[in-house]
Amino acid sequence: MEDNPMVKPTLNSAPLVVMTTLTGAALLYVVAIIALAWPPALSVWIAFAVVAVAAGLVTWRWSLRIQKRKLWQLFANRQWEYLTRLKGEHETTTEVTVLDFQELQPTGVWATIRWEKFGYIQPAWIEPCSFSIWPQTVLLIRPDPTQIQVGAPWPQTYYVRSHACLATAPAHTRM
Repeated sequence: MEDNPMVKPTLNSAPLVVMTTLTGAALLYVVAIIALAWPPALSVWIAFAVVAVAAGLVTWRWSLRIQKRKLWQLFANRQWEYLTRLKGEHETTTEVTVLDFQELQPTGVWATIRWEKFGYIQPAWIEPCSFSIWPQTVLLIRPDPTQIQVGAPWPQTYYVRSHACLATAPAHTRM
């Protein structure tokens, strides 16, 4: 299954932190033995090599996570730049955040959305757009004037038509 590209990748995890701590402590211990018992025995050199390889693997894993996070931040910034540009080009737009999906269907998805301007949360039917929509996605849409009217009650379910979806960006990641 593909990871949700709208969710910021985590930088650390419990197993990685534990491995880093254990490897660092073991490396310090072996280096101290080498310094105190010069010239060290062959077994100390073998232990040093094993710990050095483990430290290299842990460092490599951290660098992968950091690189993945930087790439995601670059992606998020580009998405928000595009969304902001489109917002300026169209007359009436608003941002809604897709909080969760209830049911996926071939013709669309039942979702829970939050209107960013009002903080209002409601169910919505979202037709397939020209881009992927994931949970924690901010959609720039053109509100449908037949569904939302000044002085009229808010609709129970909002229907987002595919032609009304203009852009998408990760939630909570403004430039």
